[in-house]
Amino acid sequence: MRGGKPSIEQAVSVTEPDTGATLVVRRITVQLHTPTRQGETELHILTNLPVTDAPAALISALYADRWTIETAFQHLTVDLACEVDTLGYPKAALFGFCVALVAYNVVALVKARWRAAHGTAYVQDQLSMYT
Repeated sequence: MRGGKPSIEQAVSVTEPDTGATLVVRRITVQLHTPTRQGETELHILTNLPVTDAPAALISALYADRWTIETAFQHLTVDLACEVDTLGYPKAALFGFCVALVAYNVVALVKARWRAAHGTAYVQDQLSMYT
């Protein structure tokens, strides 16, 4: 997620089509600092956590942290091909995943050093996971 702050919070009713059961959830709208690849400028988060337990700002921050992890797994799956079809045996699949995880950590470390030396904007604009 490209950062942002919660701007709108509203109650939304969600109905289960088969049973007709209704659940009231909170819909938190986050205005993004920079648009997504699809050009979206806001993000909507649904939660059933009560306001007293998790204010909108906390939910937005937790989602941003989770999004960082999801992005890492996307890079592992797509860029580093940790899900190889021929690894049908559990130990081989686990080994392949671990190798991809180590490779991702090396790439993340190299990119962090580049950010320290050349700045975040340079790394975001000039480097990709393929570089």
